[in-house]
Parts: sequence; C-alpha cells; structure tokens
Amino acid sequence: MTPLSLTEARRRFLDGADLPPCSVPESILRSWRRCQGLGLDVGRWRPPSRLTESELSALRDENADWLQLARPTIDALFDSVLDDGHVLIVADRSGLILDEMGHPDFLDRAERVALTPGMDWREDVRGTNAIGTALVLGGAATVRGGEHFLERNRQLSCTAQAIHDPQGQLLGVIDVSGQPRRLHDAHRLQVEAAVRHIEQRLFDRQAARLHELRLASEPALLGTPRCGRLGFDEEGVLRAANRGALAALGLDRTALGRSRFVDLCGQSLEHWLSRHGTHVASLRHAGGVLSARLLLARPPGELAVPRQPPARSRETSSAGRANAAADRLDVGLPAGLLDTARRLLDADIPVLLLGETGVGKERFVQALHADCSRRGRPLVAVNCAAIPEGLIESELFGYEEGAFTGARRQGSKGRLREADGGVLFLDEIGDMPASLQARLLRVLQERVVQPLGGGAGQRVDVRIVAATHRDLAHEVAAGRFRADLYYRLGHYPLRLPPLRERGDVAQIAGALLADHGGAQRGITLSPELAAFIRRYPWPGNLRQLDNLLRTLLALVDDGTLLTPTHLPDTLRDDAAPQAAGDAALQAALARHGGNASAAARALGISRSTLYRRLGRG
Repeated sequence: MTPLSLTEARRRFLDGADLPPCSVPESILRSWRRCQGLGLDVGRWRPPSRLTESELSALRDENADWLQLARPTIDALFDSVLDDGHVLIVADRSGLILDEMGHPDFLDRAERVALTPGMDWREDVRGTNAIGTALVLGGAATVRGGEHFLERNRQLSCTAQAIHDPQGQLLGVIDVSGQPRRLHDAHRLQVEAAVRHIEQRLFDRQAARLHELRLASEPALLGTPRCGRLGFDEEGVLRAANRGALAALGLDRTALGRSRFVDLCGQSLEHWLSRHGTHVASLRHAGGVLSARLLLARPPGELAVPRQPPARSRETSSAGRANAAADRLDVGLPAGLLDTARRLLDADIPVLLLGETGVGKERFVQALHADCSRRGRPLVAVNCAAIPEGLIESELFGYEEGAFTGARRQGSKGRLREADGGVLFLDEIGDMPASLQARLLRVLQERVVQPLGGGAGQRVDVRIVAATHRDLAHEVAAGRFRADLYYRLGHYPLRLPPLRERGDVAQIAGALLADHGGAQRGITLSPELAAFIRRYPWPGNLRQLDNLLRTLLALVDDGTLLTPTHLPDTLRDDAAPQAAGDAALQAALARHGGNASAAARALGISRSTLYRRLGRG
C-alpha cells in the first residue's frame, strides 16, 4: 500500500478516520492526539499575552546560571545557522522564549507567528511544535511544515532539543527554526551537538565534587565527549549522570538519587577501588560489556568528598592569587598577567589584550572573570569580527520597536545592557566598523546606552575587556581605528605571548595532556614527539596544540606512548629531524639494511618524504 501523503494523513486524522501507514512520524501522531485531547482548534487560536520587558528580564535572571555557561555554545550555534536564514531560540523549562537571534529575513515571519521572546510555546498552548514537544518528550523533536498542529504554524520548520542538568532537572530547550524547505538534518545534528556540549559543561562544573565513573564502548573513548558519565557521592549514591551513561545502562533520570554504585556495578565503591583503582576495567551489565574508569573526587584513600570548596579570602596575597590563576591557565603564560588584569578591571580600567590568533584570549578572559570582583555577574561576549557589519550595531546597542525592517516588536536590549553590572568582552575589537567606534567611545565615557530607533538613553554599569590580534597602533596610523578609542581602551595593554615564546612547549603540551585526562589513561609523550613539539612553530598557537592533543587522545588506546607516527600526515613530514640532514637519513637506512619503509617509520615520516629528502623523488 502506498503511504499517505502528509496532507492526506492530516485531513483523515482531523476527520477522525483510521490512518493506514503514512509519512507522519509516530511522535507527531502522538502529539496531535495530545493536542486534540486538550481541545485545541487547528484553525482558531488566540495567542496569550506577551511578557512585559520587566517580567522577561526577571525570567532571564532566574535562568542566568545555566544561560551564562551555555552562552558561548549558543553563540557558536547561531553563527553556524545564520547564513542559512534561520533563527535560534532559547526557551526555559516551561516553554517561555528567553532569547531569539536570527537572520533579518526570517525574523519578520517569526514575529507574525509570535515566535519571539516573552511568548509561551508549550505544546498545550501552541499545539505540536518543536519547542513544546521537545519539553513534553524531555528530548529531541523536529516538526516540519504541516506536521504543526495549528494551521498558522505550517510556514515553519523547527528542530529542538531539551537541556537537562546532571541531576536530571529540565532547564530549557534550544531550537532552530526556519522555512520548511531550508531546514535539514544537519541543523538537527548541530542542535543536538550544542546541547551535548552544554550538558557536558554543566557536568564538568560538578564533577570535582563527585566520584565519576566514565563508560564507553571502548577504552579510547573514555576521555572524549562521547563517553557516558556518572557521578556518585561519598556514600555511593548516584547524584549526576549524562544522557550517554543513562542510555548505555538502560536507565532513566528517576535513577538519580535512588541507585547506588553497588546496584549498577555489582560491587561497592571501595571494592572497585581495591580491585581496579583508577585504571580501565570492564563493567558487565544487562546490555553487554563496557569499558569503565573511576575518577576520584579526591586522591585515593580520601573517599570523603567535600560538600563545598573552601571559601577563598579576598585578602589572599598577590602571589597566592597569581599561583591559583596560573593553575587555571596554561603552563608558560606569565603568572602575574592575570593578577595585573584583575587589578585593572576591579579599578574600572578597561583591559586591552593583544595577541596572535589562537593564543587563548577567550580562555584568559574567562579566568579573569572568575577571579575579579564581578565573578558572580554576567560575562557577555561579542565577537566584532563574526557578526555581519549590518547587524553589529543592533547587537551591541539594542534597538527600539520598529527601528528597522525585521526588528522584533518589543525591541532588543543589546549586549551592552545585558552586561549591566558585569563584564563585556569585545573580542577582535580591531575589526569593529569605524562607524560604531565613535558610539562605543561615547558609551565608555558617559556610561549611557542609546538604542537604535530613539528612546531614552539608559545608564549601564559595565567593565570592559577588549582583545585583538591586530596592531592597533598601526591601525590608528592607517586611519582604520580611532585614536581616541584606542587611548580610552589602552591605558595598560597586556600582551598574551604566542606559544613559541612560552618556554618549553613540550612541558605545556604535557600539562594540556594531563588536563584532558591523558595522565589518568597512562598516555605520555615520547622524547621524539616532545622534540618535534619544541621545534615546530605552531602558527595556530595554543589552539592548534590543544586541538591536536585532544584529537590524539580520542584516537589512541590507554597506555599509548605518543610518537611522531601518531601525527597526521600534514604534520608528520615536518617531524623529521631537519637539522640532521642527509646524514641522519642515511644512518637510518643503514640501520635497517636499506629498507626505506622501516627507516621512514623509525624517523616518523612517510616513505615519500624520505625519498624526497634524499633527492630521489
């Protein structure tokens, strides 16, 4: 039998006729039935009132804890869907839209169906829709065109994923919406990946207080974001879990607070430690066998987990504060740099960070925010190079209702007002359009934000951190950056050195490797690879080195000694001992009886590279 089309299936459903196999997913049919049971009318619907600006602001404050942590991931997702003409929506656990970012061409359409901040998109209010249905399911939902229960929403296609904290509590939902023919499976995967990353960061924040059991189908995945994670308190009670661990063990979130280590692993926490310690072991369960590793909240023998980290006195000495900061940053970064930046920021002096691309400016700013007097207030980041020039003014300063075509009906606060009371990070400020530099200077001087479209100016209390890879003095001389803004920001510019100037880069690599769990998995650097790391120029700086090490950890088994042979081909050819020249190559050939393949393997290069350096190819 030929499956029914969506249009015909919808007609039969509304007529109360039986449905043979059709193109409507079962999850959509169940949602339609829920909506019908609630008495929703597909053709007649009156939207509830929108939250006032003060009510919306209060709702955002209620969700500020997880929103602030999720903001970098949300911004990255927005950047990836903007060019496709979509909007990105963040809603709270009750389906109220907290924020919306999107392409101007689609914002007007979203406004016509009230897909805007302050509006309620629960399934029992809006019928079948990705936001409300994802919240009902507690997971993912994709709703395309005519799959929406209400006729007025058929012009949308949406994909959403609910966000849970490690204790299983529903926090909210991330949604991408667009025109029916322009939303693809790739967007669904992007949303799911973003939510996984946010949930990973939420788990990381609590992992230090719990004994963590990591699970994976194979040992190589235990140190990657793909592994399952369970957190147990000192009594062995399950207190935290990610969705990967729950799925692997066939559990749901009701297990949190009820299941114990012994129930899930067949032995007590103490017995596991006595048998396996923190090494990889096999965990047998109803679904098969998993690789597992236990990470303790404190060193072995100290099973008690402190409920709260010790409070840090603000009278901590400068040296102690600098040492703590150095622990949070990367080895090789001047320890006094963070303390200097903190003193400037706490004195309301703008912090200007200079450094090449990839030196870790964003990581530095996150550590600075965590160390300064405003660490409990918002940290709002704006990448001046990533936002299209036509949008950056409204993004930064906000706008009033009707300020331009596609503007939201209730306007937008803008990032400056979102950062009120906290810290605003202007990344790549050297790429800010010249037309906006004068407005920013005026805000820095007067502390008053004037949104687009007029209206009364609003006072803001923000501390400014700016960063750029450009030589701003040169940009000023070339007329591309205002001299007065440069001198307003650059009271005491701080330079983050490139990786090649941070001392022993192999030591930095070792610290990064340990930070990503390499030491716990018994993965170390060979002397040959350490030598390569020291002499390679690292044009991508810390980001390039960090990404390489993360990748290698995902690809190798526990206990691996990393050598140049583990490098990708693009780097492996550069790992050969250049200074040794032909003599080293000839010696390697001689040691292996002229076997070019064996000599190349010993040198950590490809055979074609060996021939090329010998002048044979």
